[in-house]
Amino acid sequence: MKRRNAVALLLAGTLLTGVAAMAADAGSAGDPLIALNWLKNTFIPKTVTAAEERIDARTQEMYQSARSAQSGGTELRVKRGDVLRLETGSGLIALAGSLSGTSTGVIVDVTEGTQLASGGTLAVNHRYLAAEETTAAFSVTSDTAVVRLTGSYTMSPSGETDYNALADALKSMGLFRGSDAGYGSGYDLEKAPTRIQGLIMFLRLMGEEQAALQYSSIVTFADVPDWALPYVAYAYDKGYTKGNAVDEQWRVWFGTDSPLAPNDYMTFLLRALGYSESSDFSWLTAVADAKNLGVLTAGEESLLSNGTPFLRSHVVYLSYFSLSAHLKGESTTLLDRLISSGTVSALVSVAVDRL
Repeated sequence: MKRRNAVALLLAGTLLTGVAAMAADAGSAGDPLIALNWLKNTFIPKTVTAAEERIDARTQEMYQSARSAQSGGTELRVKRGDVLRLETGSGLIALAGSLSGTSTGVIVDVTEGTQLASGGTLAVNHRYLAAEETTAAFSVTSDTAVVRLTGSYTMSPSGETDYNALADALKSMGLFRGSDAGYGSGYDLEKAPTRIQGLIMFLRLMGEEQAALQYSSIVTFADVPDWALPYVAYAYDKGYTKGNAVDEQWRVWFGTDSPLAPNDYMTFLLRALGYSESSDFSWLTAVADAKNLGVLTAGEESLLSNGTPFLRSHVVYLSYFSLSAHLKGESTTLLDRLISSGTVSALVSVAVDRL
């Protein structure tokens, strides 16, 4: 509103100056070319009102354009340190993950009708618009994020770990499928994994998913949905998982939706590589034991042990690099076994360095 009034007043001032100069050059007080009363009471008010209406119309046009583009645009999966730059009229929605925004002008939160503070964190599912005479820069501050962009933009990629590329590689091999989320290829890399998700990834890395899907068991589970029953029953009967508890009705509680911890998933991976809990590692220290066994690097152990939230992106990372790990006491790798069993055809190599 302040900017609109300022523009209108500037226009009115310009008109007054021009008309006064014209009156001084071409008329006199006794014989003016334009009546001063008409200028003050009719012409100038109408001109200011017209200018305000044009400004309001342009503002509303930009607002409606941003709103109508809510479901359109270009969707991108990005990683930590990537920077997206948008010019005037272009917009961005953070669908998942965390980003911060800075600008040379104003970034408008169209959803709330407010201005984003410089360096402020974007709210998920809010639309942000680069206002007039603005170049906006949005930096990814989480390991991964998913954004939808409208208008023109440029991206400066970072050299951080590309979990998105690792997920693509695993998907190409049939080892990762994601969820039913309608964005980001369904990868949900920004979410915490559950025990059932970890178990399914483990069975795929074992090359036993198809066997599990065809399996039936007499064991009754208290908290396992129908779609997951074959996986859990197969793994339980094979001794791959013990579940959480057994209730008074002798039903096994698996903990389907319970969070998957780093030691939980590392236990699965070490089992897939042929290591035994009775002699090689302990579930409580699986991450540290994996580093001692040469399965994890020191950087990976540090990442998984420093209290950083364990996410699906980390499951993807560990799964991908476990493929090149050697089976216990053998010269062959986990990938070699998957290829020989026909589970995958070959490793899809991506240029991502290990931590």
